[in-house]
Amino acid sequence: MPNVGRMNALSFFPVAMLNTSVFAFMNFMQPYILSEHLGIARGIQGTVVGSISTMQELIILSLTALMGALADKLGRQPVFSLGLLLMSVAYFCFPLATELYHLYLIRVLFAIGVSAASTVLIIYTGDYPQEKSRAKWNGFMGLFQGLGITITSLFLTKMPAIFQEKGFDAIQSGTYTLWIGTFICLTAAILVATMLKPGSRQSKPSRSSLKNLFRDGLFAAKSDSRIRLAFVASAAARGDIFVVGIFTFLWMSNFALDNGLSINQGYARGAFVIPIIAGTVLITSPIFGFIMDRIDRIYGVMIAFSLSTIGYTMMGLVNDPMSNTIIPIAIILGAGEGACIISSTTLIGKTAPITIRGTVFGAFAMCGAIGQIIAGGVGGILFDYIYTGPFLLMGGMNFLVLLMAIYTWLSRKKASNSS
Repeated sequence: MPNVGRMNALSFFPVAMLNTSVFAFMNFMQPYILSEHLGIARGIQGTVVGSISTMQELIILSLTALMGALADKLGRQPVFSLGLLLMSVAYFCFPLATELYHLYLIRVLFAIGVSAASTVLIIYTGDYPQEKSRAKWNGFMGLFQGLGITITSLFLTKMPAIFQEKGFDAIQSGTYTLWIGTFICLTAAILVATMLKPGSRQSKPSRSSLKNLFRDGLFAAKSDSRIRLAFVASAAARGDIFVVGIFTFLWMSNFALDNGLSINQGYARGAFVIPIIAGTVLITSPIFGFIMDRIDRIYGVMIAFSLSTIGYTMMGLVNDPMSNTIIPIAIILGAGEGACIISSTTLIGKTAPITIRGTVFGAFAMCGAIGQIIAGGVGGILFDYIYTGPFLLMGGMNFLVLLMAIYTWLSRKKASNSS
């Protein structure tokens, strides 16, 4: 990693961990806010969550490519830090909402922050590692991201119950819990501003016009089938993560309330299942990283999305999430989820042109936002009919990516043989 010091590289991983933690924590706590703070009926919570998520992802979709271009022009750190600061404000305001429309306004602010932070995080995966170790780098990033989600789901989601045991009411408990998210965002912003560097590939920001950057990013996708595959894989991979983050706690809490249990018991079950998924991501990500450095990038996509297709489809067929039959399914799902992220980011990292890397990675992240829009919008509607509907949806999307990967591999092999 030329021009990138050891501390710069080592600081990237805790930043990735904190970044992923605050992305997930907002979604994990949303069912609590809907039920305990606002009293939204359970029968429409899927649609409400889906509409909020769709709105947020539409904003991210509209801004992500711009954030990638701004990262090329202004530098990685300013855009990343600003995104985290905006997210910290959103976390502070979220539990103070008293009307449903307040949540929409706050999630607009959160979406702007996410579009900046998530885009630049992905760009760093292209900046820092050398090609020979790119998959291993992404594997270790996945390990730290899995650790962040595990800690968030295992400990932070239990904070409302802990605060209530200390004598605080339900609303106070939710408020103080979400303010922990404000502190995490500020900590991550300080790390980004002080410890990271612009990167080895483009140490000076690009001075090309935004129009040219957008044009070149689109041309790159048209000219390389691997970039097209990476874009589609990004949509499904981000949709996978989104469904787990948005709908698992909502599923568990609603199932608990439907069966005479408390929302805290539902959250406790979610805090059991999510760490299994995240822990599997944590353990398997470095393994997949080492494997994918030794095989064709497209093979990696095929392996990853085969696992994910199986995992999400099986999860969609679960009738009782309180049963221990969910454990092996969560393990398969987690392995597939981590592999999909690594394979897609590794593929785009290899194929993105160096001179417009930020813009191509911005478009890559934008495709991820499209996947999250589908997962949130369609998944939210399906959730109100069947709690596992969002998982079945992603099982189908992952299968389509698998088919596209096979087609891309066959077409490139045919072109290579004919030449």
